[in-house]
Amino acid sequence: MKKVSFSLVLGLLAPAMFIIGAEPFEVRGRTSIKEIVAGSLAVALYLAFCQFCVAPKGSRGLGAKWPTLVAMTAPLIVMFVFMALREKPHTVLEQGLPMLISGCCGIFAGAVLAGRVTLPAVSLEFCRRSLLTCAALLVAVALVVAAGVVPPVKADTFLLATPQRAVPVFWWIVALDLLAATLLVFIAIRAKGLGGLSTTVLGLLAFLAFLLACGLTGPAFGYREHGPAMQTACILLFFCSAAEFLAAMLLSTTAFLFPELSERRTAPVT
Repeated sequence: MKKVSFSLVLGLLAPAMFIIGAEPFEVRGRTSIKEIVAGSLAVALYLAFCQFCVAPKGSRGLGAKWPTLVAMTAPLIVMFVFMALREKPHTVLEQGLPMLISGCCGIFAGAVLAGRVTLPAVSLEFCRRSLLTCAALLVAVALVVAAGVVPPVKADTFLLATPQRAVPVFWWIVALDLLAATLLVFIAIRAKGLGGLSTTVLGLLAFLAFLLACGLTGPAFGYREHGPAMQTACILLFFCSAAEFLAAMLLSTTAFLFPELSERRTAPVT
């Protein structure tokens, strides 16, 4: 049930991935082919990875995977129907339909790939190292944002700049990253066995890292138009966003390795 609920949430985030993928190729006044292709590719890769994580491994048929397949596909269908009812036809054809098709293809590809892969044996120590690596990534992002992004944002002289709004948001990102890193270190160090490890907490932290990555990606593209003084901040924001995405993927993978590890450790010896 947890995997089904998590699949539903991951499917709801597909539009955000479409926007993130399409934004670098955005052309003012019209929707370019590059923008559609990039957004669709981002959705396909994102949902393929998500479905690969949540789908049962080693079973080539789709019978055991249908709950996560349906849960992840349902938000795409609902959002497409909503767009068809509310948006103009060209918007549905340029954004809604490509997102739906690419998303369904990515979900199916992730399920098929999951059926052809058998998870390697993992140890608790391996999972601890994974969590500490994620914590290090989040701390690095917090330090870079605090030292390399906030100061130029405060001094931004661009006509449309709003540092009084942007700076508090960046400080919130710093605080959330440090809090998440602290929780990960606590889980990694204090866990004596699988009973001290919560896949729910790891899933929530992965979701938080994903949201923070999205929150950093928007300003990274927006500040490109604020002049030469903000270009370094743009580059740092892109690196920070990539680190957040990496942490989210690593946390998601680790969260789904724990149940597999738990089953192997508790399985009776015959």
